[in-house]
Amino acid sequence: MTGIEPPMQSSDELRTPDTPLLPGQVCRIYSMRMCPYAQRARLIAAAKGISHDIVNIDLNNKPDWFFDLNPYGEVPVVLHNGRHVYESLIAAEYLEEAFPKPKLFSDDPMVKAYERIFYNHWTKKGIPAFYSLLKAGYPDPEQSKRLSEHISTLESFMATLDKPYFHGESPGFSDYMIWPWFERMPMLTDITEFNLSALGCPRLVAWVDRMWKNPVVQHCKVDPQLMTQHYALYRKGRPDFTIGADGTAVPSQPAVPEALENLDGLREAHTRDRQK
Repeated sequence: MTGIEPPMQSSDELRTPDTPLLPGQVCRIYSMRMCPYAQRARLIAAAKGISHDIVNIDLNNKPDWFFDLNPYGEVPVVLHNGRHVYESLIAAEYLEEAFPKPKLFSDDPMVKAYERIFYNHWTKKGIPAFYSLLKAGYPDPEQSKRLSEHISTLESFMATLDKPYFHGESPGFSDYMIWPWFERMPMLTDITEFNLSALGCPRLVAWVDRMWKNPVVQHCKVDPQLMTQHYALYRKGRPDFTIGADGTAVPSQPAVPEALENLDGLREAHTRDRQK
């Protein structure tokens, strides 16, 4: 199973877990078009050529049954063989292990461990810094410095590797786990003037250029105009999670107001919890 499988039906039609997959499809990914965490699972599925169903969830109006799949009410959720997994890294790792070809991790345990160090650093340090600057919404010196430091750490990883990708000679699991936020860097530039090219990180800038040419990245990319619109609403605390819907979905309900500090995980009860 190799290559990229195109979507076979509308990703904006709400399909329950018991809705049968189409012939040839082997799993379902519950996603949200603009979500970088869900994009991780979509990138791995595309890289492996897994024929899958994508269903976008309106995170402002989650169906009650979605909490049976993930008690946090978050995407992604991967359904496969009658069971499901959630959390972005766990879901992506599951796809890597359940569909072993093509292999996106090194066979060398030490190399694999370092790949995990790379994307875990970005997950634990880089992503929070990215969102802190985005929430500021202007060239905040402290938040810009914080993000720059973690991007410089990625640059140092690449310098030590001396390879074109975090995985080595070709894109691999670590590259796809880091990529979604670098796809969003132009949006961050639009809002905060943060400029990756000005940081003195030539290896990372070259990696971004190479990743943009990757057919998997092209297949899973988000429309940049929609992305900017989405994050403009995000910053105002009124995210519209159906932005870009293809017209087959139920019309979006009014966006639920969220305190800005809660937007990363949508932790407020009225968007997080099962409706009573």
